[in-house]
Amino acid sequence: MSAKTILNFAKFHQEKLTLGLVTVSFAFCAVVILYSLLPPKIHLSGFSTNYELDQPLTAKVLGLTAANSVEVKINPSSEVILKKAKGFNPFLQTVSLVPNDLLQPETTYEVEVVAKNWFGVRSVKNLSFKTASLPKVLSANTSPFKEVSPKAIIIFEVDKSLSGGNFTLTSIPQFEHKLKTVENKVVVTPTDSLEQGGDYQVSLNFGSKTLGSETIYETKFSVIDPLEIISSSPTNGATTVAKQSPLIFNFNKALKKETLARSFTTDPQITGTLLWKDDQSLEFSPSAPLATATTYAVTFSESLEAADGSILNVPAVISFTTAGVVKVLSISPSGGYASLNSSITVDFDQPVDQPSTQAAFSVSPPLNGSFSWRANTLILKPNNLALSTTYQVKIAAGIKSIGGEDSTQDFSANFTTTGERVKTIGKSIQGRLITAYYFGTGQKKILLVGTMHGSESNTGSMLSQWVSYLRSNQNQIPSDRTFVIIPYANPDGRASNNRFNANGVDLNRNWGTTDWQALTYWQTNSYPSGGGSGPFSEPETQSLRDLIVSENPSITITYHSAANLVIGDGAANNFGDWYANLTGYSRSVSTGEEEAGCTSALGYCITGTMEEWMSLRGNIVIVVEFISATSSEYSRNLPALKGLLTYLL
Repeated sequence: MSAKTILNFAKFHQEKLTLGLVTVSFAFCAVVILYSLLPPKIHLSGFSTNYELDQPLTAKVLGLTAANSVEVKINPSSEVILKKAKGFNPFLQTVSLVPNDLLQPETTYEVEVVAKNWFGVRSVKNLSFKTASLPKVLSANTSPFKEVSPKAIIIFEVDKSLSGGNFTLTSIPQFEHKLKTVENKVVVTPTDSLEQGGDYQVSLNFGSKTLGSETIYETKFSVIDPLEIISSSPTNGATTVAKQSPLIFNFNKALKKETLARSFTTDPQITGTLLWKDDQSLEFSPSAPLATATTYAVTFSESLEAADGSILNVPAVISFTTAGVVKVLSISPSGGYASLNSSITVDFDQPVDQPSTQAAFSVSPPLNGSFSWRANTLILKPNNLALSTTYQVKIAAGIKSIGGEDSTQDFSANFTTTGERVKTIGKSIQGRLITAYYFGTGQKKILLVGTMHGSESNTGSMLSQWVSYLRSNQNQIPSDRTFVIIPYANPDGRASNNRFNANGVDLNRNWGTTDWQALTYWQTNSYPSGGGSGPFSEPETQSLRDLIVSENPSITITYHSAANLVIGDGAANNFGDWYANLTGYSRSVSTGEEEAGCTSALGYCITGTMEEWMSLRGNIVIVVEFISATSSEYSRNLPALKGLLTYLL
């Protein structure tokens, strides 16, 4: 074939190829133009029966779509973020519709997706779906009022976790904590120990910016009671502890023994051995005696744990002081007016050897008696103590200590016994006691009598106050005299506020005078049996008579009310004047019956009186009539009563 032929053949085929390519290009352009005129096709995927609150929706759009032409409407409204997937296919767009925040739980949503092609032709896709619920707690490691450790970690197992949402914990009472989600577990770790013995109510909540926070689970639990020291030997604050004493500690719970070594300390340091008596009790035995008169502190820190996980709320500190030299803390009685029934007691500051202590004990003047002990107290019960006597109690040095050092000094104290005696001199008709109070030990007796008439008990009140004064001021009583005081000579009449005794007898008309008679008078009234069946027919007057005969008082005062008089004559004349001058009462010189008409200073007939009977015996006696029928008139009589302490007898 010639070259010209070959060139013609090539030119022919080139023209055909060019025509084919042009034809194909026109065809492709026609297809593209036709395809772009078609509306886009929208395919939605990613839905399930329960649409998760954070689940994205995928929309695939087929067709040539304009830029940013995909629109989404959601009802109820919810912001979405459109994320387009990059690719090389111009006819396919993949768009992820991601909610800006979590959707509302258990809510039906209507979704409309609109896409436009280059020529504005629209396609619409509608879909509805219902969202799933919030996360649910499947289980928790706490149950109502379950007791947990103070360092417990609370774990909730949930059915799901959602991105964009978060779990929180609230508590009553509140406690600081850290919370994290590990797979489908919510783990709550307290930053400090929970309050031991306390009750907590906790709520697990879930929420987001749009949802807020909603409680998804509530529970209650109790924290176990704290570890405590329930007793120790020595006790906290103990003093004079024996230097050789082991230290014993008892706890309310079994302990984790491996935690003891790091929690037990002493200050000053004590070397020794820790021994377990049982799981709750331990004993520390010092390897050498402790120092004398030294304060030690034993501390158990909060690192000590019980077998159940409880700990000490605060470090437990047991402080004690060892014994020093034996000392006497007190000797009793001390001072004045000790009862004749008193026991002598000596209190030591620590346990002592009893035989050596009793050997070092002495009393002057000597006393016989019996020893006994109560803890660290020596007791001597004397066989008898003398009235108004000063005794010296002495404890010589050298008392042996059980836990400290032997005594190095003498101890002594003085006390004076009381001069008071209380005697029952008789009983009333109704069995009430008639009581006499004695003060002093002298031979010269001063007798004071009140309430012979029961309705005049204010006189007994005054004498009771005088008894109290003498009890507190016995050192004022001269050694040559004794006070005998009977505040209530007619106890039955006092009880019924009646002038007479229980037999209806006027006790101050029942005495064996020359003028005694059964018929008596009081003011304007007469009483046929007021004087009794005979002189001294009544037990009350018999008791007074026997006392007077026995004691033979140097002077006697009987108190009545209320005529504002001091009555007394004869040998009592000067004494009556003296008493009236000191008290301001009016003065009369009659003690009983007048020669003419049986009248008295009181204006009516008086017979068979105690004062008349004593005058006939030669005793000095006066009657003091108060101004008031109710007041004790103690302050009015006090100058004269005090004067009796020095009155010349």
